[in-house]
Amino acid sequence: MTDDLSVVEPSRLCAVCDMALRSNIRCLSQPHHKSGFDLEKASDLGCYICGTIRHSHTWSRRLEECRSSSFQYAINRHNAGFVDTLEGLIVGKSPSGCCWAFQLWKEPDPASGTISYKPPVSHHHFDFIRLAKDWLDSCCRAHVKCRNSGPDYRPTRLIEIVDELGVRLIFPRNLSVDSIDYVAFSHCWGKVEAIKLLEKNVDRFRLGISNRELPNSYQEAIQLSLRMGFKYIWIDSLCIIQDSMLDWVQEAKDMKRVYEHAILNLCSATASDSSGTSFVARHANLLRPLRVKVDGEVFQLLCDGLLQDDITYCTLRSRAWVYQEWYLSKRSLVMGSHQLWWHCREKLACEMWPIGTPQANRGRWWSQTQPLKESAPSEDSDYMGAWSQRVLAYMRTKLTRETDRSVAFLGVVQSFGQSRQLCGDYLAGLWRCHLPAALLWKVTSPARRSATCTAASWSWTSFAGDCLVNTDRDLVHEPCFITVEQTMPLGVPGPDGFLMGGAITLSGHLFEVVYRSVGLFLGRGDFMVPGDQTTGGELYLDEGSGNEQFVSYLEATDLDDLGGWLEGETSIVFVFED
Repeated sequence: MTDDLSVVEPSRLCAVCDMALRSNIRCLSQPHHKSGFDLEKASDLGCYICGTIRHSHTWSRRLEECRSSSFQYAINRHNAGFVDTLEGLIVGKSPSGCCWAFQLWKEPDPASGTISYKPPVSHHHFDFIRLAKDWLDSCCRAHVKCRNSGPDYRPTRLIEIVDELGVRLIFPRNLSVDSIDYVAFSHCWGKVEAIKLLEKNVDRFRLGISNRELPNSYQEAIQLSLRMGFKYIWIDSLCIIQDSMLDWVQEAKDMKRVYEHAILNLCSATASDSSGTSFVARHANLLRPLRVKVDGEVFQLLCDGLLQDDITYCTLRSRAWVYQEWYLSKRSLVMGSHQLWWHCREKLACEMWPIGTPQANRGRWWSQTQPLKESAPSEDSDYMGAWSQRVLAYMRTKLTRETDRSVAFLGVVQSFGQSRQLCGDYLAGLWRCHLPAALLWKVTSPARRSATCTAASWSWTSFAGDCLVNTDRDLVHEPCFITVEQTMPLGVPGPDGFLMGGAITLSGHLFEVVYRSVGLFLGRGDFMVPGDQTTGGELYLDEGSGNEQFVSYLEATDLDDLGGWLEGETSIVFVFED
């Protein structure tokens, strides 16, 4: 390519960014704006690249650092037939190396196709609603994977949208209609005290609630549902009696069906609590890819990190309860910070890419949110890999109450067990058919067991933090094969493994190993079988911050060495702390 660059639309590149695109220098850092303040000025004047950077979540999270930094750009341009990729175009000088990547696409206008759409300035515009309805209509009509399976289902309670001014609580199972289309709502509760259903106000909720009594995010979801033509919505805090443990437990078990049968799941992605709103960083001009001409060819210039910036790292995705809501829903309409997103089992789209995002931009997020195929046989060699992936993603989420760790994952468990024909074989985080290999899970970051968590100590559910579940049955040494003789549930028993703790009885053979710590710190070591140089492995301790010195009798090949001792059948370990 040469530097013959011209903007097809009125120029929306500052002189610095224009020069960067003209540059023939590859893979070397070159000076960009001298400071974040200069970049913000260029954004105010309409520069597409600078504006995209300035209004990103990374910029807002690290505002002072970005403003005080100078910037460089680097171009790594390669031709892949349909796309010229500009990666690492601008990199801040911060120690973390914040970077924003942009792409040049040769294909037609991303807004062209069966849906003709240009992002409006306001999300209240008619075209905004029309796009959402087009996505939904297309999905309901043509997507086989997104169709309902099984008999009609109705939640215990729903919120009926009476009009723009008020709603009321109803019991849909008492309605004499053939079917009910309802919308579910995923949101962050946060620490703001909002109106909720209690035993004492059920009758008042049935009479009616003014929309003015509802928090902002609820009003936003209700108004969008109404404009899309829906009369019913399911909101957890308004449809579950919050001060009734009996009702809470019953409804928690039913989350799978609530979200699987909802015609649509509305997601408030960026509101950190119920008082927040969506589209706070909306700039319509940045949602329309900049058209530029290079050597007589027209390209679309756009940011490569839209999905990560608006969805992957949004507040909502960090919540444990929402993980299963997103996973179980056939289709989701996500109200992001910048734009509206559509996600179903066959399509990922947004206002910038209304007919579907490029496959290359979907990344790991797309694969993690795809449901498993129906009735897949349990012998499938990859099913434990799929399970491990979901456990890892879930364990990276947060809970207000750690005691909910097992319950908030129950819907995923039920769905996974159904698809793999494993129902009834779930033991507090582990699948019976994968024992004893499933006991070889490990924490991958410093972690402690929660003082309030009552989950089984032999299960990953007893921890909060990154966790990897073993997927290799061959890791179990044949002479040490273990059979599960008994599992005794504790806490809240129920079908589908709904228990908070338990005891497991194992039987098998023991053999001697020699343990050697790696360094002086608690965390990881390796072991070997005396006289057998081919048998060994690594040992990971469940708990520990990774910087605690310790000694143990296990570290000495001679038990006379001073390294801890055996007292009866109990190992004594010293941990030294400051």
